[in-house]
Amino acid sequence: MINAPLITLTTPALDGGIGRNIVNLADAFHNLGCQVHLLIDKPKGPYLEQIHPSVKVVHLPTSHPVAGIPAMGRYLLRHKPDVVLTPNVRHTTLVLRARHLTSHSTRVYANVHNTYSRTFQNLSIHKRQKRIKKISTLYPYCDGIIPVSKGVAEDLCTLAKVPRELLTTIYNPVVTRKLVELTAEPVVHPWFTDNKRPIILGVSRLEKTKNLPLLIGAFEWVRQQLPCRLVLVGDGTQYTTIKARAQASRFSEDIALVGHQINPYNYMRNASLFVLSSSWEGFGNSLVEAMATGTSVVSTDCPNGPREILNNGRYGPLVPVQDEAALSRAMLETLHSPLPHTILKQAVERFRDTTIAKQYLQVFGLMKTSQTDTD
Repeated sequence: MINAPLITLTTPALDGGIGRNIVNLADAFHNLGCQVHLLIDKPKGPYLEQIHPSVKVVHLPTSHPVAGIPAMGRYLLRHKPDVVLTPNVRHTTLVLRARHLTSHSTRVYANVHNTYSRTFQNLSIHKRQKRIKKISTLYPYCDGIIPVSKGVAEDLCTLAKVPRELLTTIYNPVVTRKLVELTAEPVVHPWFTDNKRPIILGVSRLEKTKNLPLLIGAFEWVRQQLPCRLVLVGDGTQYTTIKARAQASRFSEDIALVGHQINPYNYMRNASLFVLSSSWEGFGNSLVEAMATGTSVVSTDCPNGPREILNNGRYGPLVPVQDEAALSRAMLETLHSPLPHTILKQAVERFRDTTIAKQYLQVFGLMKTSQTDTD
C-alpha cells in the first residue's frame, strides 16, 4: 500500500494470550490501511497460521539485548518502520539500543502485558533488581509506554518509578469478527450435546498463576448443591498436577480436561458459566471472550484487569483471591440468575479490535494517515 505507515510488532512467539492479542492487533492495523510487519524470535505457535497474508513475518535470529543489535539495526535501516511496538523488557531493550546505534528515527512504544511486581517474583533477587533497573533506566527513552490495564499501569509506576506522563492505558483487542464466527462451530464433546446439566468452564494456560485448584475446589462446593459439570480448556506446565487434583475429587466423573483448543469460543458460548480463578492477571482476555459469546462470568478480584473488565462487579461477581467459599457462592448465584446475553455482549464492545487499533494509532500519531473506508 503506497505511503501507508509501517507498524512493526515484535514478539518471542505466537502463543498464549499475548500471541492472540498480536494476531488481532496486526489484522486490525492492516484493515485500517497500515502496512504491518511481525518480527518473531521463533516463527511458530498455534496462532501463526491465523496471521493475515498481507502481514510480513520476519524471523528475528536472536532477541538478545546485545547480540541481537546487528540484525535489528539492519532491519530498521532497510525497512524504516514508522513505529515499533514491543511486548516485553528484552525486546524493548534491543529495539531501543538498535535505534540509538543506527540513529534511525522510528518511534518505539513498549506494551506492558503483565503485573510485573507479581511475575518478577519468580526471578532471583539479582535478576529481579536488574530487570527493574533496566525498566527504570531505558523505558523513559521510549516514545510511549502502553499498559493493557490501569492496574498494570499503576503497578509499573510503583515498581519502576516510570514517569506517568509516558503511559497511556489501552485495553487488549479481544473482540473480533472471527471470534463471533467461531462461536457457531459445534463442540465435539458429549457433555455439550445432552444439555442435562449446567457446564462450568475454565479456559486458561494450566499454570500456577491461574489457580485452577481453587476453581476445582469451588466446583466441588457447587456440585454438592447442584448437579453440574466442570470443563477445563488449556494446557501448560501444571497439566499433570491439575489432572491429578481432578481425579482425586469425589466428583471426578463430572470434571473434564480437554487440553488446548484452537477454538475455545464455541465452548464458551455453550457453557452455562465461565470462571476465572487467577491469582493475578495483566488483563484477563478470557473474561472478555466469554462475555462476547453471551456467557455469564465470575472472577477473582485479582490484580489486574478483571475489576476493570467487569466494571467493579456490574457485569459479573468479583470475589477475593483464594476464597473458595466466596467463589462457590458466586458461581451458584450466577448459575441461578445469569445476566442477559445482550448486556454482556454490549459490555465488551469497548474491547473490539478496530476500536483498540484506532486508539493505538492515535497514540502513534498515525490516525489521519491510516484512516480508510472501514471507519
